[in-house]
Amino acid sequence: MPPTGYLNTAAIEACVQFIAANFPAIATLIPLHEHSVEGRAIHAVKIASGGGANRRGALLIAGVHAREIVNPDALVTLALKLCQAYTNGTGLSFGGKNYSAEQIALIVDALDVVMLPLVNPDGRTYVQSPAGQAMWRKNRALNLGQPCRGVDLNRNFDFLWSSGIGTSSSSCSDVFKGPSAFSEPETRNVRHLLDDYPNIGYFIDVHSYSELVLYPWGDDDNQTSDPSQNFQNPVYNGQRGVVGAGYGEYIPGFDLDWYLITGARIRDAIAAVRGRTYTLQQSIGLYPTSGTSDDYAYSRTFVDSQKRKVRGFTLETGREFQPVPTEGQQIIDEVSAGLVEFLLAALCAVEQAARLTDQTRSLTGLRRVRDRASTTSGAARRYLEMAERHSGELASLLATDEALLTAVGAALQQLSSLVSSPDRTLDQKLAGILDELGTRLAALASDALREDIETVQRELPDLTGRTLDQIVGDSPEAAKPPATKGRRNTR
Repeated sequence: MPPTGYLNTAAIEACVQFIAANFPAIATLIPLHEHSVEGRAIHAVKIASGGGANRRGALLIAGVHAREIVNPDALVTLALKLCQAYTNGTGLSFGGKNYSAEQIALIVDALDVVMLPLVNPDGRTYVQSPAGQAMWRKNRALNLGQPCRGVDLNRNFDFLWSSGIGTSSSSCSDVFKGPSAFSEPETRNVRHLLDDYPNIGYFIDVHSYSELVLYPWGDDDNQTSDPSQNFQNPVYNGQRGVVGAGYGEYIPGFDLDWYLITGARIRDAIAAVRGRTYTLQQSIGLYPTSGTSDDYAYSRTFVDSQKRKVRGFTLETGREFQPVPTEGQQIIDEVSAGLVEFLLAALCAVEQAARLTDQTRSLTGLRRVRDRASTTSGAARRYLEMAERHSGELASLLATDEALLTAVGAALQQLSSLVSSPDRTLDQKLAGILDELGTRLAALASDALREDIETVQRELPDLTGRTLDQIVGDSPEAAKPPATKGRRNTR
């Protein structure tokens, strides 16, 4: 038996129901499409105030592996605390890490936060049963015609499922991948959430253990230079996951930068709680895998460009599968801090700045510019990518520094005028406002954000005198990327 003091399956479900019932203004119960193998109903909860077509979404899941007993408790605890803090207008504190009431309000007002605390209720029930096995990992699939029960749900997602990388075709293996991708109702429920909430662009799967923050890909080393080396290209079948085979899984450089910057913020937030420093690394650094949830979530847009890009992490919490409850509570605190940091990173800093400074009328024009710039290779696209890399930090600064927020509001007002007047150029006055704002931001920023701000400031003189069309355009000079420190181009 695992240690007592953790919620059982019924209690996890009761907590999700309680949150939805007691915070109806911001919490919505989501009945998932399919029951578990043993017939248990599974629910998620969405935490959000308001709605709208331009909201971003984040999906947090836990309890994929049955024996990893802390993490479902962590998600229901965080869900409850978010609802309480938002309703009461207070912040949240986790050991040495504090989040202000303004930061919590930003998350709930701007994001659809979908939490699925227990993906695998049958497995948890079996782990906590006196007649079960404390170290059971899989679900409770019968596997008809096979000698053993259960499928490893985190090898059952449709990412290189048939490759055999880090998986087994034996039903008796702990990493049995199942008879087909998405053969299990529990993994199909995760897919349903991604399909039913197409605004979800951020995903995190909470596991145990090893104190790691893992980012894609899990099948082979990342590389940013050769797009042809990708998981869909059959030319490389048999080379992936083999050390020294010369294959590297392609990841766009901008995405890799986002993962490194955001992962570092998650790691640092966790460390601030009680000093435990998790390791940020690519998933393959733990061991080669396929069929995992985070790689599947991230891969969807590569398979179908009509699907939103979903940037996903896996968090490996703690130092053992089933710590005593006193240690488990401290793990819950540090995990919660990391997850709040992740949610802040999912915010759009420009959208929040406009909302907080009553410049929402300018958003329509700014969104048009954003959508247009995202299809070019010009300077404007690079600046949008810079803002996206640092969304969490920028949103936090805006929520906690009133003078900075005022300066951003003034800059947005001027930018709105530029956007609405096609013939207007970026004049010396607006360039000066932007430069001054950059200096103010740089004084408060992390090293990574400061470096990007200084890049923009250096390029402002070249942009001055240009129209918006020229700035957004994809001329070779405008498209030339600045030198970037710290990018990891592996193999």
